[in-house]
Amino acid sequence: MPDAHVSTLTTPPPAAATATVALTDQLQRWLAEAGSMLQPPAPNQLYARVDDPASLLALAAHLRAAQCFLVTVVANDERELEDGWFKIYYLFSCADVDLFMLVEHRLAHASERYPSLYAVFPAVDPFEREMVDLFGLRPEGERSAQVPSGGWLHAAYPPALHPLRRDRTTAYLKQQVQAYYVKPARSRPVPANAPLPAGFMRLVAGPIHAGIIEPGRFVFRTAGEVIDDLELELGYTHRGIERLFQARMTLANGWQLAEQVSGDTSFGHSLGYCLAAEALAGVEVSQPAQVLRGLCLELERLHNHVGDTAQLAHDVAQELLASELAVVREQLLRLNAALCGHRYLRGVNRPGGVVLPAPFDAVSTGVVVQRCVRRYADLADALAANGAFRERTKAVGWLSRPEALALGVTGLPARAAGLARDFRYLHPNGIYRAGWIQAGLQAATAGVAPDDRVEARQGDVFARFWQRKLEVDASAQLVGTLLDHWLADEPLRGADGGPVDLLRPVRFDPARNFTFALGYCEGWRGDIVYWLMQDKLGRIFRCKVRDPSLLNWPALRQSLLPRLKDGRRHETILADFPVVNKSFNLSYAGHDL
Repeated sequence: MPDAHVSTLTTPPPAAATATVALTDQLQRWLAEAGSMLQPPAPNQLYARVDDPASLLALAAHLRAAQCFLVTVVANDERELEDGWFKIYYLFSCADVDLFMLVEHRLAHASERYPSLYAVFPAVDPFEREMVDLFGLRPEGERSAQVPSGGWLHAAYPPALHPLRRDRTTAYLKQQVQAYYVKPARSRPVPANAPLPAGFMRLVAGPIHAGIIEPGRFVFRTAGEVIDDLELELGYTHRGIERLFQARMTLANGWQLAEQVSGDTSFGHSLGYCLAAEALAGVEVSQPAQVLRGLCLELERLHNHVGDTAQLAHDVAQELLASELAVVREQLLRLNAALCGHRYLRGVNRPGGVVLPAPFDAVSTGVVVQRCVRRYADLADALAANGAFRERTKAVGWLSRPEALALGVTGLPARAAGLARDFRYLHPNGIYRAGWIQAGLQAATAGVAPDDRVEARQGDVFARFWQRKLEVDASAQLVGTLLDHWLADEPLRGADGGPVDLLRPVRFDPARNFTFALGYCEGWRGDIVYWLMQDKLGRIFRCKVRDPSLLNWPALRQSLLPRLKDGRRHETILADFPVVNKSFNLSYAGHDL
């Protein structure tokens, strides 16, 4: 597997190119042997239909052996279409080449059961739990009992609501919820807690927490102060996002809802949606728009990583450093507002390009970013050298590389555990496909000292902090590269400050109804993926959103479990949970949708 900080260059050396062709051919053979090859939506994708359960499981085993990641799982009610089936689409990512494998599985007619891939890809677990509530689809065999309902639709909703089925109208859903809610007993029966071994106890935190924080319920099983296990109960911020996409939004304005999926990642989510919509329409946005999209994506990465570092400092009572870091984040947010009219970069993306409220000032942007990053580096170094901080973060909340691989962890937690998973390198799109930006990515990370690389890959809280520090520096250098390119290329920015081509018209062809496309980018938490299908009226038939937090919440639990490491038993105490939780800083809203 390639190193996490080595870019995928546009023109690979001959030996690498030969290996890439061989791997692609092997993957294509596996898909063809398992089922029927179909026309892929994009050149870097392979697409096959696999209906036989045994062949599907065998294919999954091949992909796991090739160290492929499970990226997303899309359930879709296509009973009203030509096939008349429920379908499940599995999207896999190849770690060694810019290639996706899309596997379509049709459930048998009138069936609501499907073969589970959990034994091969445990990362499928949250998707299967989601499908139970939103579609009423369950895995076959013993796995069915392991997939409870109620993770997304809690006790206030009827058990068989299944809102993403196409035969559920909005009026029907409202009537069912209202009728159920007014019943005297509004909650489902809660099974009695299983008895605990002697010396253990349960501690429940949430869903309402102190301070300004999203709701989530954490049920700790403890032995004294030591966390023995954690049960996560999420879904309290479920807003029916995917139902709203297909009921309220058009292909042209769906970006407005995508911005609301996870507030601190508004730009990343709107970009993922717009890329999917542009792929459906066959539109390539202009280079100026691509540059500005890359710039905004890195600015979003910067202010979030700086803010998370401030919160880590706060959680270990380093208040002076925390407040100084918060000032740096505020300066970056004000820069966002000056550039785009919104502190969280909303209202910028559109299918076809970007919209800015004022001419782009590249010079002042570079000055502010460099000043903020220099200040951040000084503060982060001071935090890293603080003995109390190191004691609270070293060998705490440890996630190993094999665990991260098995759980399908993505983004910063994956890289901090030693996994090479970053779509800017592995699956670049937009401006990240350009050779000069890949060279800039490589230059930004090539100078990292070997000791720093080791520190950033240990899998503990300190490694996730250190990985943030390295990524802030890399993003700042990448911003500098983008700004230099903008200033050096007069046609790019417009002669004499004149208008540039930032937004191109987009037309969705009705003849391509019920086709789908992917949109993806590397957000600050990890890869964001949109699977978008159009209907015949320019509206959205299905939009599946996959925020990185969906894959990473199980990793938070795993990092808290007692373990043996280097011959010693490592345990996490309750007092360390806030620090571990903040080191991941996952999105509740992005998970619950």
